Amino acid sequence: MTTTPSAVPALTPDAALLEASRRAERLAEHGPTVHGPSVTGVLAVLAVLMTLVVPVIVFGERWWIGPVAVAVSGMVLAVRNWFVARRRHTLQPFWIATGERPFAVLDRGQRQRAWRQINGRAPGSSDSAPLVRAFLVWQERSSRAAVPGLVAFGTVLVGSAWALALSSGDVWLLVLLLVVAVLVTVMSGIEARRRERVRRSLPDLSSPSTAPTGSPIA
Repeated sequence: MTTTPSAVPALTPDAALLEASRRAERLAEHGPTVHGPSVTGVLAVLAVLMTLVVPVIVFGERWWIGPVAVAVSGMVLAVRNWFVARRRHTLQPFWIATGERPFAVLDRGQRQRAWRQINGRAPGSSDSAPLVRAFLVWQERSSRAAVPGLVAFGTVLVGSAWALALSSGDVWLLVLLLVVAVLVTVMSGIEARRRERVRRSLPDLSSPSTAPTGSPIA
């Protein structure tokens, strides 16, 4: 007679927070597992393809060497970043497996409270402080890993926009890219300060007054 395996019991709220913290700490230390193509690799491939098009766009123009040099520089940076990311295990995935997502084990109320603490809209609590702290470290790690690829691909885009400006006389795309670069830089700085502010506001669990206490033993 075949028996049906029993369902896995749901985690208690405390156990769910512990598991979410463990997953966030693993992401902060090792990063997520990459399944299939990575964002880093796709950016490198796009950089190569776009760079090959730039000489065609500016063929015969007087100042063709400028956009070609910029695009080639970005392509070299993108390909180098892909090799470095593979060696350092910092490739950026398109998605994170459910088994690695910290918030997948939390209920709706826990997720909302944790997000509010991560975003700095609510004070950190001692029970969720490890999760919030590890999640902030992972965000910082992801941001650092994404910057080289974005800078490299942005350089290729600037070279391509410069080439279009030389061939057609339209500079709006080049101006738009420069404006976007400034906005991204400003937003990145604001986000980094937010993470640091939230991290400083979290309770110090090494202090006896803030460490979570368990139930008394009868």
